[in-house]
Amino acid sequence: MGVFGTTEAAMRSLACLFSLAAMTFVYLTARIVTGKQSNHPAWIAALVFAIATQQIQYAQEVRFYSALTMAFAMVVYATVWFLNNPNSARDPIWAPRSRPAWLAYACLALGSALLMWFHSLGALYNLSFALVMGVWWARVHRASLTVLINFSLIVAVALLIYSPNIANLFNTLFNMQTGGYWISAPSLERLAELFSFTYGFEQPYANKIDFALTAIVVALAGVGGYGIWRSGRQQIALALIAFSFMPFLLSTLITYGLQPTLLDRTLVPMFAPWSVLIGASVLTKFRYRAGLAALVVVLVAYCAYAVDYYREMRKEPWRDVVGYVADNAAPDEPVFLLNNIIQIAFDYYLRDSDAQLDLRPLPDRFPANRDTYLYPIGGRSEPRITDARAREAFDQVAGAQRIWMVARSSFRFEETQGYAKDYYATHSDCTMLVVRGNPGIVVYRYDNPSSVQKHEQPSCGFEGDQYEYLPF
Repeated sequence: MGVFGTTEAAMRSLACLFSLAAMTFVYLTARIVTGKQSNHPAWIAALVFAIATQQIQYAQEVRFYSALTMAFAMVVYATVWFLNNPNSARDPIWAPRSRPAWLAYACLALGSALLMWFHSLGALYNLSFALVMGVWWARVHRASLTVLINFSLIVAVALLIYSPNIANLFNTLFNMQTGGYWISAPSLERLAELFSFTYGFEQPYANKIDFALTAIVVALAGVGGYGIWRSGRQQIALALIAFSFMPFLLSTLITYGLQPTLLDRTLVPMFAPWSVLIGASVLTKFRYRAGLAALVVVLVAYCAYAVDYYREMRKEPWRDVVGYVADNAAPDEPVFLLNNIIQIAFDYYLRDSDAQLDLRPLPDRFPANRDTYLYPIGGRSEPRITDARAREAFDQVAGAQRIWMVARSSFRFEETQGYAKDYYATHSDCTMLVVRGNPGIVVYRYDNPSSVQKHEQPSCGFEGDQYEYLPF
């Protein structure tokens, strides 16, 4: 990241490049699937992938979900290549005759390693790959020892690439087992929304229109799978279906059986093989009838959703939030950051500022600023804010004329939901400042704080519309 650039535009552009690379692999995969019949399915698959709002969203964020999608798209491409060229795996990988397969081998090794590097749940995507290739090895290659050795070497290379991060994987698994994880199992309604988000439309509406359009997309993908099957590529059709659904199914089973893991952003990579299935819908005889009309409806809907996505500001405006606090908070007015991860935004946007702020992250300074591993995930890396710690922090600065608090979805990290903001608001004169269109980010201003309770009920909050909008 430091080599690529540390400006906001540079870091967002890196995510965009990952997404463009993923789109390229989607196109190449669709080209293999359709063979010499037509290039139209490949272009349609790439177009659907490019204009889907879930891809647009994460192609702009300074997070690795677009990179996770690229890694999975690499694995899908390489798998489909081998399914389409089964003889290429029968020679030893080091033999000269295997050279045409070296690019596919490289994509498998690098893609499967990056899946684990970018997110621990990448293991579910690798598991779907292992199942597809295991069935292919048993059925097509009759459990060939040479093929097994070839792919065992690829697994070994992938593990070697991933090995520096294995300790963090075990740390994450330990945190999940010891209860240090904030994710909760979604309701059935939210599960339906996650399905719609993954395979069709969920943002920005999350209503019956989304579900109806998603049903059309699912039907088109089914037609695409049927078209691939009818073209004689049955194994490729089954592989794309498995890649599209298995990670979602596995994550759902784990969520309700062992430990909640379902998150919308970790489901985004499945749209890569899903786009190929949608593009393949034009391979069937339905292309001149209802199928063509459905495809046009879906493409128009994706374009409309993309336009609507850009019509409103959907990014968290941390530049403006940090700027407002820097302009209004005096050096002797403590600024609590709830939870401590908000410190990343303040450190980034204040790096070239002359503002002198007394920042006090809760519960502690975010570990990313001192630990070797730059972004610890879950559990002990993001400890909960106990009620006692919230009171202690307030009592330490109760003599100040004013206290500030910047909160973002703090309920996930508090022992008692809303305890800190309510305690501070009953021991001071509170003003609540909300980001317009993004109520998850709130700036609280506590005037005349006192160690003695001043109000029976908080003098600010969403109840009773006791809040103001930030001036941006």
